[in-house]
Amino acid sequence: MLNWVVTKSQPHADSVVIQLRRQGFSARAVPCIEHHWHDWPELERIGATGPALLFVTSRAAAARIEVPRGTMVAAIAPTTCQTLEARGIRVSLAVHGGVRELAQAVSDSSAVPDGTQVFYPTSDAALRQPEHHAAVATLGMRLEVRTRAVYSTIAPANLAAQIADLRDRGPLGFTFWSPSAVENFARAAGFDLPHGPVVLVGGSTMRSWGEQAPSPWRRAFKHDAETPLEWSLRFLERGTQSGS
Repeated sequence: MLNWVVTKSQPHADSVVIQLRRQGFSARAVPCIEHHWHDWPELERIGATGPALLFVTSRAAAARIEVPRGTMVAAIAPTTCQTLEARGIRVSLAVHGGVRELAQAVSDSSAVPDGTQVFYPTSDAALRQPEHHAAVATLGMRLEVRTRAVYSTIAPANLAAQIADLRDRGPLGFTFWSPSAVENFARAAGFDLPHGPVVLVGGSTMRSWGEQAPSPWRRAFKHDAETPLEWSLRFLERGTQSGS
C-alpha cells in the first residue's frame, strides 16, 4: 500500500488525511505551505461607491474574508463555493475550473454591469502566476479590478526535516494543490526522495510541476477537483500494484 503525502496547509491537510484514512488509505500530512494573513481595509467598504463584486478563487481566502451581506460574489466551484456558503456568504456566480474560467464567466455575465468594481483577494504567490495576470486582463476589459494579497504563502520552518523523515516511510504517493506547495517541496529537497505516483489539482499546479519536476518525477496524474480524491488515489494504487 502506498503512503500518501498530503501537502495542503493546516488545518486542511489534517482534514484530508482523516477523510483518506476513513476510506482505508495510508496518509499523512506534510504541509508544504502555511499562510500569514494581511488586512485589506478597502474590502470592508466594498460597494460603498457603486456596483461591486467579490471575486474568490481560493479556499484559504474564502475561509477568512468578510463582506457585507448582499454583496455579489463569484467563486470557483466546488470547494471555494462550499467554504463561502458554509460561512453564510451566498455565491451569485459559480464556475468549475480555475481563475481564468471564473474571470471569463464574470466578464460575460449580463448581471455584472460595465464598470463594476471587482475586489479580488488572493495570495502573494498567486500575484506572480500567469493565470492570475490573464484573469485580471479579462476582467479589466470592461470592469474595474482591485486585487490585493490578503495572505502570504510561505514554507513551514520544519519542512525540510519532515520531508527527510519520509525517506524511511515505504513507498510514497504525493498530492499537490498549488504551485507554492510544489515550489517549497522542491526547495526542501523533496525531489531527492524516491519518486512515486503524484496527483496534481489545478492547471497552475500542473504548469508548476512541469517546470520544476525532474524527469523521473515528470509523469503525474491530473485530478479533477469535482471528483472525489480517493478515486484518483485508488486508480494510481491499482496501477502501482500491477506494475504499470
